[in-house]
Amino acid sequence: MDEQTRRQLCRWAEQYNTKSFIKDDPVQFPHRYKMKQDVEISAFLTAWISYGRRPNILKKAEELHQIMGASPYNWLMNNGINSFSSYKTEDPSIRDTFYRFYTYSDLESLCVRLKEIYQIHESLEDALATVPYSEPIRKLQELFSGINGIPVVNGNSACKRLAMFLRWMVRQDEIVDFGIWKSVVKPCQLLIPLDTHVYQISMELGLTSQKTASMKAAREITEALDKVFPGDPCLGDFALFGYDINK
Repeated sequence: MDEQTRRQLCRWAEQYNTKSFIKDDPVQFPHRYKMKQDVEISAFLTAWISYGRRPNILKKAEELHQIMGASPYNWLMNNGINSFSSYKTEDPSIRDTFYRFYTYSDLESLCVRLKEIYQIHESLEDALATVPYSEPIRKLQELFSGINGIPVVNGNSACKRLAMFLRWMVRQDEIVDFGIWKSVVKPCQLLIPLDTHVYQISMELGLTSQKTASMKAAREITEALDKVFPGDPCLGDFALFGYDINK
């Protein structure tokens, strides 16, 4: 990467890492809440459904948050999960579709796992601290293993949605990202949320030599961005967004 591109990425990161970014992004949903547990639950469920076209993601996330109401944590712990039963069917030939490849049964399983976690731990951050893996994404994979939509440990997936959730929780400037996780994960440990589109931009910039949008590619791109944004490589997520918009 030449010096001119490096400086331009820094300018774009500054331009797009602003409060105005929030209103058109899925991160808008956890920004509705103040209590840590509400933010965690809203953020994790929103990240879980964040694939496909953005308008569809925002529409489905809005539907889900209307169900959860003023406090996702209170909804979860007071058996709000039971409301999903009305969407399910006893007919095995009918799929109880919630969003794309997810069913209401998948959503129920994820919410049950979240409730089990909060019955034991004060927060999702506290739960993560008990998982022995050193890599944050592997900790999440272990905590939510067996849930549809959670990539398996040691798989080749770039784990984009888990990486995005961690970015929201961990980055410390508290502009778009919340920075409410202070102890378990540091910003320097984050991985760029890599989907096909971000991968193509990164290829164009020469940030990776990998042939697919894999975990190895995500690590390569993160290492390259760390040279531009030392100790905070996921600030580069905003820079790549800016590169794409301005291009």
